[in-house]
Amino acid sequence: MKKANRWFGGFIVTAMLFSLCACGGTGGSAADSEAGDAGSQTAGQKATADLKVGVVMKSFDEFQQAVMDGAKQGAADAGIPAENVTCVAPNNESEIMAQVSSVEDLVAKNVDILLVAANQADTLMNSLTAAAEKNIKIVMVDTDAPDFKDKVTYIGTDNFEAAYEGAKEFGSRLGGGKNVVILRGKLGDQNHEKRTEGLIKGLEETGNTVLETQDANCESDKAANAMEAFMTKYGDTVDGVMVTSDSMAIGAAQAIKGAGKADSIEVCGFDGFQAAIDLVETGEISMIIAQKPFEIGRQGVECALGAREGKTYDAYINTGIAIIDSTNYTEYQK
Repeated sequence: MKKANRWFGGFIVTAMLFSLCACGGTGGSAADSEAGDAGSQTAGQKATADLKVGVVMKSFDEFQQAVMDGAKQGAADAGIPAENVTCVAPNNESEIMAQVSSVEDLVAKNVDILLVAANQADTLMNSLTAAAEKNIKIVMVDTDAPDFKDKVTYIGTDNFEAAYEGAKEFGSRLGGGKNVVILRGKLGDQNHEKRTEGLIKGLEETGNTVLETQDANCESDKAANAMEAFMTKYGDTVDGVMVTSDSMAIGAAQAIKGAGKADSIEVCGFDGFQAAIDLVETGEISMIIAQKPFEIGRQGVECALGAREGKTYDAYINTGIAIIDSTNYTEYQK
């Protein structure tokens, strides 16, 4: 039988506390000034209501959509009309050049603020540099472009620490001495690289063994196929699976249920997708390392507005994580 109700919920990873309160940098929050007055305008600057905001994400999955929603809210809070906010993304994370084209298109349309989650940072460098040369305020969100120095800040999760702390929690719940497989996102994506490293370290430190890591490209179908292959290869020795994105947790859970092993293999997600939270309710997913994508987007716009007023921010703003399990999932359901 699945380990019964030994989860202790509401666990907040203390290592992931905000590095700043909201977007408070050396100049304070963008909301501290005239952001609430849509008609406010300093000499030589556009009125806030006339500003254009562009958001370029890596795909249209639930996480990316939540970042977009947060950006829209941040713009609305400042008095920027909804029609002045454009959110775009490729169909999937493998469409690298489609994201470059999206950035270039928004630059050509003279946006004033640009939020970007880099699919492949090196490929984006020229288009980001061109945007900065036009005095567009650029905030990297969710995924940084480390070598791009003209950004306002980078806002997102500390992916290594989030995965590491989450894996220690999951590994402790497994009890040590267990075998775990990992399904990860696209090779070369820095977020998934860091999460994978953190998962491995956390599991090993709690006395568990990582049998194998497989790239499933953040796709449920690929994750289901990979999980089926793991169960065929390792048989009943698999005790748990961890992922670097909830889309893969959903696919893995489906494969495990289909194989009749839902009571013997624990699943840990990463992100906080609603579909994954629903599977926590049914017991098909045991635990989720949840990010805060809405805050990433909202704070991104807030910081860009502050930068237009001359404010500066720390190079990295950490929005933190929470652990979702059977004791608290209702707090996160929509």
